[in-house]
Amino acid sequence: MPLSSYKPLLPLVIMGSALIISVNVNAQGLQCNNPASAIEKTICASSALTKMNNRLEQAYAQLKKTQSPVDQVVTTNTQNQWHEHIKKQCNQQKYMQGCIQLNIQRQLYDIKHNATALVTVSKKWQRLDSTLRKYANNVKNNTQQCSGITRRPPKNVTQLIPSQYVYAKSLVNAQCNTVVRTFVGCSSLKNNRCNNWQLKLVASDANNQHPYIIGTLASTSRTGNSSAIFVPYKFSPNGKNVILKAMMQPAGGGNINYGYDVIIHNDKQQLSATTQHYLAPYNAHFYANNSRIAYLENSPLLPNYPQPGGGSNNGKLVIKNVNTDEVLMTKEHTDTSYAIKNINTASHTMTITTTRHSFGSQCPRTEDSLSCSTRTTTQEKITLP
Repeated sequence: MPLSSYKPLLPLVIMGSALIISVNVNAQGLQCNNPASAIEKTICASSALTKMNNRLEQAYAQLKKTQSPVDQVVTTNTQNQWHEHIKKQCNQQKYMQGCIQLNIQRQLYDIKHNATALVTVSKKWQRLDSTLRKYANNVKNNTQQCSGITRRPPKNVTQLIPSQYVYAKSLVNAQCNTVVRTFVGCSSLKNNRCNNWQLKLVASDANNQHPYIIGTLASTSRTGNSSAIFVPYKFSPNGKNVILKAMMQPAGGGNINYGYDVIIHNDKQQLSATTQHYLAPYNAHFYANNSRIAYLENSPLLPNYPQPGGGSNNGKLVIKNVNTDEVLMTKEHTDTSYAIKNINTASHTMTITTTRHSFGSQCPRTEDSLSCSTRTTTQEKITLP
């Protein structure tokens, strides 16, 4: 039944890859011979509301005639979500008729105008969003390293993505057997401006066959008022994992950067956004042909810097295998911080400094006491795992 609280039609386009593949869902029209809910009874009791609701159903039907199959599924899912939305908003009997009328009017307007507006805004992604502009400037297509792989995605890939999403980038692994295509789109508008930018990722083999949806990468907030969109950055050397890099929005309270995440294969041996998780901070060191990553992170064994602030106490040294996502080594001791000086791949060693912090009456061991601690620093070489 096409009813809802006022939520624009096309923002629900981005509810996830599950919407795209649930092709057997059918929107249910209003049956006035057997109205089930208070809202249905209110519509059926009013000839004016019944006509408006019929117009809305016809508008949905006309919209679907102009849409690709994937957009039709998204629209159908939107219709099926709508009844639950309006039940939450139009829940007082004395205001119910006016509430329903207002929401149907707004939804009719959205059907007529929002789809075109979202496409128009999405085509301007590089100009309208500073985070995505960084993505455009810092991450390059690399399809030229593999013969036979086209830079632009073919139809069997683009037809998996809702129509307002605009093709942005293609990344291919070193083995030339997996391509990740990235599409950028605005999922919702507010005051005629994009309220939420998102990326949709599709993977396929080198021949553009067997494409499947990896998922959606949306803006995320992890600390204070900071936010970022993680974007596909590069493949792990074995070609199985996709490393994501945080493109940050400016934030108050300090220099905050979320660094790197990673997407690994799921139990179906496909890349899936559901497996996305933290890999390393932004100042991590990749080495051994990018198959290893070394970094420092916060440790509870050492006083912290106040947050938000963007500071790690560097109390834990970590080395991971980028191919397997396995932690190979950690180094962590009470009241000790570390610094990575350099990595010598020829001798397979890393030079680090180790700093012991002491606290006393003049500098009690409390939050932010690292700025006044008494320090003893030594340098050593450790063998890399």
